[in-house]
Amino acid sequence: MRRLIIICLLALSGVALLATAPVASAAKSKSKVKPQITRVTPMRISVGNVLTIRGRNFKAKAKANTVIFRAGSGRTAFAKPRRASRTRLVVKVPGAVARLLTVKDSRQRPTRLKLRVLAGRFSDYTSRRLSPVVTGVGAADGGVTLAACDSSSDHDGDLLSNSLELAIKTDPCLRDTDKDGIEDGYEYQSALDLNHYPVNPPLPYPGKRPYPNALDPADSGSDYDGDGLTQREESGAWIAFSSDGVGRSGRPGSLSGLTYSDGLQRSTSPFATPSDALAAWVLDQNSDGQLDDDERDADGDGLGNWDEQHGRFTEPWWPAQHDGLNESKESKYPGIDFLDVGDLTDGLALVVADMDGDGILDGYDDHDRDGLSNQFEINRPDDWITDIDATAPTNYWAYVNPFNPCKPYRSSRCHAHPPFGYYASDEAPPIGPDPPAGYPAGAPTTPDG
Repeated sequence: MRRLIIICLLALSGVALLATAPVASAAKSKSKVKPQITRVTPMRISVGNVLTIRGRNFKAKAKANTVIFRAGSGRTAFAKPRRASRTRLVVKVPGAVARLLTVKDSRQRPTRLKLRVLAGRFSDYTSRRLSPVVTGVGAADGGVTLAACDSSSDHDGDLLSNSLELAIKTDPCLRDTDKDGIEDGYEYQSALDLNHYPVNPPLPYPGKRPYPNALDPADSGSDYDGDGLTQREESGAWIAFSSDGVGRSGRPGSLSGLTYSDGLQRSTSPFATPSDALAAWVLDQNSDGQLDDDERDADGDGLGNWDEQHGRFTEPWWPAQHDGLNESKESKYPGIDFLDVGDLTDGLALVVADMDGDGILDGYDDHDRDGLSNQFEINRPDDWITDIDATAPTNYWAYVNPFNPCKPYRSSRCHAHPPFGYYASDEAPPIGPDPPAGYPAGAPTTPDG
């Protein structure tokens, strides 16, 4: 009898286990079920508007879901839904999605983006049939209209209001709509400066214009105001410095009175020459007592902006300008690559005060180690030799080049055996006289020696 009771109890417990096993298994499998998207409305929507995603296995709490937008390039943007249930998500297309849109002819084009939901597990990306076409801010669609790029008045921080950007057709979600490396606000303000606003503001459009254009991706290298500096270079100086030699602690806060505008040759006028005689002699190239933007010294290193970017503090300038036709010949020192704008990754020497990082500002440094500062050497006087047939120049201090350690005197970097014809090509004596007593301490501090 006792055996029969034990057998019955074991049979009953087995039945109970079989009854509860499917429930546990179902609960466990349910937790592993991935979400699925079955419908998306509307199928054409602009950035900033509301998208409704229907499906299965979403999380009931909005914060527990993440909607992923994916471009054909593989770039993605993420958003949290505003409202959620297990079968429905309501999400606003965030400003970050604008960066995924295809850009053609300086305009964002409607772009089909795939969707994916993370709700404990990832859903599959939507097929083409369920992937909405997304357009830029303000484009017509069937969604609910919300404030462009959240509710901020200047979402992208380019110092142009969202409403103004919508009016002039730049993107309020992109700081640089045409992706040319120059912010929309800077290009817009430079165009106003060039066109002497407030008569009629020049409106940008996708193509070339004779003024800075926030919708032209090919104009960063243009010099609209004719001061010798490109739009990119002047924009870089404005971003980096609140005034010459004074670095910004943050981003510019206003477009009013750009420190460097590509619409004005004298963005800050009048801009007097410095009181130091040598600095004034080097910077004021036209000797008018004022400095244009190209003559100014944005980074405060003692060298003019144009000289650092395109002129006398670039290695190629010397043999090109002094080629025997423009001016008397000047041979390039062989075998050493001296530091100049061509060695910088971003190519903006006018915003780097100490290129070699040795603690000495570029103008006061001596890159070729010949005992003369770069600042002194870049401004060679025109009267360096009065008679081309003379046996020696009249002013040895004038025969200089910041990238040639053999002029005017031999230095530790100068070659022991000059290449054949090296000095003969300069139509001048090979090297200056013996250094004066105390050189370089006894070297002149003014240009006329």
